[in-house]
Amino acid sequence: MKNGRLFEILYLLVERRAVTAGELAKRLEVSERTIYRDVDALSAAGIPVYAQKGKGGGIRLMDQFVLDRALLSRSQQDEILFALQAIRATGGGEEALSRLSALFRREGDDWLEVDFSDWGSGAVERENFSRVKRSILERRPLSFTYYNSAGETSRRTVEPARLVFKAGCWYLSAFCRARQDWRIFRLVRMEDLCLEEGSCPPRTPPEQLEAPMSGDYRGVDLRLLFAPSAAWRVRDYFHPGEVSLQPDGRLLVTCTFPEDQWLLSFLLSFGGQLEVLEPVYWRDILKGEIKKSLEVYET
Repeated sequence: MKNGRLFEILYLLVERRAVTAGELAKRLEVSERTIYRDVDALSAAGIPVYAQKGKGGGIRLMDQFVLDRALLSRSQQDEILFALQAIRATGGGEEALSRLSALFRREGDDWLEVDFSDWGSGAVERENFSRVKRSILERRPLSFTYYNSAGETSRRTVEPARLVFKAGCWYLSAFCRARQDWRIFRLVRMEDLCLEEGSCPPRTPPEQLEAPMSGDYRGVDLRLLFAPSAAWRVRDYFHPGEVSLQPDGRLLVTCTFPEDQWLLSFLLSFGGQLEVLEPVYWRDILKGEIKKSLEVYET
């Protein structure tokens, strides 16, 4: 108890440089005599603390005393402050940042801003992200309506464990109570999110975020040729090792994707910027979809 009180006195002195014995006694709920004994204990431990009488006096720390006694260099202090600013950008760490800034007697540059919502997203999307984050931090179950890649919907109740940003999208890794197994959910496909009462038991999520493979899962090896104008999207979606720059500026991509409805939508999203070279049957699939689109506009 005494050690905790000594630390609290030291923190207050570093933050404010001078505090009266009466203020400390009231805050720590002890007598002023106890405060003076604590000050003596700090002084005996090598902390340059002293009492100054008269108007404007109080218990003070020497101006030279900062956290240098903890053997943190200026660059290390910057790293700590910058890391806390990054945490603050996610909605936490404000108190720790304030305390350590006072402890170091300096402010870190406001160098980072993080917005987890997509471009053009509205208040609903931002609220959903906040609700998922809260469910993880408070260890509370979360229920929502989920749209899978086939457009089917189901109501899920999960025990959220981790938010992951991967391949340009936010995913939730959670233990699904209905499936009694770990699942991943894309946040943009989650609607009507509701924080449930109760708490979640401690669970360790899988180390790697991997899409669950059903028994009929099948991958397809693709050779894709992209126009130079699609280069920015190619760099977003494909690993550099899968991309080969051609002499004419086009980009040849060799990759493997799950063969499902999502892949069709993904390839069609490139429009005339993409030519599928292999497999040949996927060229036929795309031609059929493009013909359907033309028929819609011709009528």
